[in-house]
Amino acid sequence: MNKLHLKFSNLFFFILSSAALMACSEVPTQTPQVKSVTEAVYASGYLEAMGQAEIRAQVEGVLLESFVQEGEPVRKGQLLFTLSGVALDSRLQSAKTAFEVAQRNASDSGPVIQEAVKGVAIAKEQFVNDSLTWVRQSNLYAQKAVSSSTYENSRKAYESSRQSLERSQSQLKSKRDQVIRELEASRKDLRMIQDELDFYQVKSDRDGIFYESVFSPGELVKKGDVLAIIGSDQGYLGSLKIDEKDISRVSLGQQVLLEMDAFPDQTFQAKVTKIYSRIDPIDQMLRVDVALIDKLPTVLTGLALEANILIREKSDALVIPGNLLLPGDSVRVLKEGKEIKVKVTTGIRTLSEVEILEGITAESNLIKP
Repeated sequence: MNKLHLKFSNLFFFILSSAALMACSEVPTQTPQVKSVTEAVYASGYLEAMGQAEIRAQVEGVLLESFVQEGEPVRKGQLLFTLSGVALDSRLQSAKTAFEVAQRNASDSGPVIQEAVKGVAIAKEQFVNDSLTWVRQSNLYAQKAVSSSTYENSRKAYESSRQSLERSQSQLKSKRDQVIRELEASRKDLRMIQDELDFYQVKSDRDGIFYESVFSPGELVKKGDVLAIIGSDQGYLGSLKIDEKDISRVSLGQQVLLEMDAFPDQTFQAKVTKIYSRIDPIDQMLRVDVALIDKLPTVLTGLALEANILIREKSDALVIPGNLLLPGDSVRVLKEGKEIKVKVTTGIRTLSEVEILEGITAESNLIKP
């Protein structure tokens, strides 16, 4: 009976051992790879032309005509759009008329000055006559040939005509000053309206590429509206945002690899050209600008892009998929048919892989999740 029980016990142990071995053999595993690995900072953003700027309307009006097509080169001062300025045309005509009137009035031959000059001439003639009369009466009075009342009347007439002449001369000067002021004011008004009229002729403020026209002919444009986007023809910038925890890892001149949905099978090289000093308080991200080194197949701006800012590269690194690394930097290893948890030391990390410095070898069988 004991021998029979022993045989059954041995058979049961054999069955359990075989089942355990079969279970272990079915556990999915993989070994680390020895390969080159690159540490990079991931960023996303959009593409814009170097020197990209918005052309804004300085006045309100209806867009009458566009003179440039999107994608075409433009020169500084080139006419881009015309806006309606019917009300301004009326003001301009009134200002021109007022300026012409002011010019005539400011001229010595103008009616205002001529009237004042005539008044001076009349007053001067009266003054001369009264002066001669007073001198003659003074001589006669000294000879006692006229009465004192006659003499006094001639003196008063002289004083009155002298004061009248002075007033006429003062009025002439005042008229001259007045018409000069009116001329300058009308010239200023005319110049202001002419300058405002220039706003209805929208011109490019730089050389570059005409990337976008926001309005179409016939549409109402309000003051401050963006009419167009113009950028330099010297290349493109990627405006990226990186997480604040990666700030210390990014520096000027680092190589960048860019990908865009518009060009799915291409990777574009760039380099870091500017690191901003202000973190966005809303998303806690920092802006970084990168300049494209490679040329785009076509003229485009505003494209969404993803970027890897290359920090360092290491060859012959022991690398495992990132999903095999457990919290606390450990991995599950199948050793001699048993699963064990092994602590590891990590190095470079990418979005999908992790470099292992210590803890396992290239022959280690890592248990997949």
